[in-house]
Amino acid sequence: MTTYVYYPRGLATGGPEALHQLVDSLRRQGQEAFLVPVPGTEATPRAERYAHYDAPEAPRVVDAPGNSVVVPETQALLLRPLEQAAPFVWWLSIDYAPRFVIERAQRSTLPLEQTRMSRPPLLWLRQLKRMWRGWRTGEDAVLQRAGHLVQSHYAWNHVFAHLGRVGTILSDYTPLGGAGAAAPVSADGRVPRITYNPAKSAAIMREFSRRYPELELLPLRGMTGDEVAEALRTSLIYLDLGTHPGKDRMPREAAAVGAVVLVARRGAAANDVDVPLPFAHKVAVLPDVVDAAHEAVVRVLDDPAAALAAQGPYRERVLREREVFDAEVAAAFIRGEFGRDGAAGV
Repeated sequence: MTTYVYYPRGLATGGPEALHQLVDSLRRQGQEAFLVPVPGTEATPRAERYAHYDAPEAPRVVDAPGNSVVVPETQALLLRPLEQAAPFVWWLSIDYAPRFVIERAQRSTLPLEQTRMSRPPLLWLRQLKRMWRGWRTGEDAVLQRAGHLVQSHYAWNHVFAHLGRVGTILSDYTPLGGAGAAAPVSADGRVPRITYNPAKSAAIMREFSRRYPELELLPLRGMTGDEVAEALRTSLIYLDLGTHPGKDRMPREAAAVGAVVLVARRGAAANDVDVPLPFAHKVAVLPDVVDAAHEAVVRVLDDPAAALAAQGPYRERVLREREVFDAEVAAAFIRGEFGRDGAAGV
């Protein structure tokens, strides 16, 4: 029995890394597993940063009984030709999946973030186009017969509510390397500044900067991986007011190196299964997410040591993610235990 995992060859982001992690975990647990390039990416050089994973390629999927084929949510149609292998869609960033991106525009965006594409009449036109595409391409039929793997409890609920299917938790883990990931952390000596990822909440952070110019902000862009890690290690706060379409990677990386993580209560960050931060460290989005974020920041600045101590359980959880992920992989692909939502662990 072999598991084949489609991946966009050469792309170096959180989703492709999770696909590498799945193959690597299966092989470390004695299972045969391979990556398969998504059609059209075969000639792209592989991402060097993932070379440490045991994730070799196969040139193609073998559609045979006992085999499994996993695709990220953006590539569900690759499962359509399968007749014998077990098909699985892995929802890694569910709000941005073609099937659900309109729901994100309708329900997840705040007034500061809305564009003409997220408002009627263009929103209605997008809905009609999606309905037509799902029927014409056969994607709707694929999603009904495939198994569903979910990176977050948030995605599990979304798949159940919108597709009527019970998913299986298959998260991922934060690659911490050996750079003192388990070392004690302290608020002492940290710069009282706020780091953030502008790709996640650019419009909100522009307004935050306009209202509170006295606070030092450091956008994590135009940096190497080492420079991002250094910024997180030396800064007091990491603020993420984005939509959290899954268990986002950077908040976990920030927590692991001792930054105090503040997140908007949105998407996966709205529940305590995916993002178990203290209540005071989750920012309410209504009536004013910018003011609420400022209040949360001020509380941390007033007592950094207490804020950091309160996030101890969250940091410990991040440090155990690889162990948990291996257990999830074993439950699903070795023992065939499908349907877990992640709330009770594995």
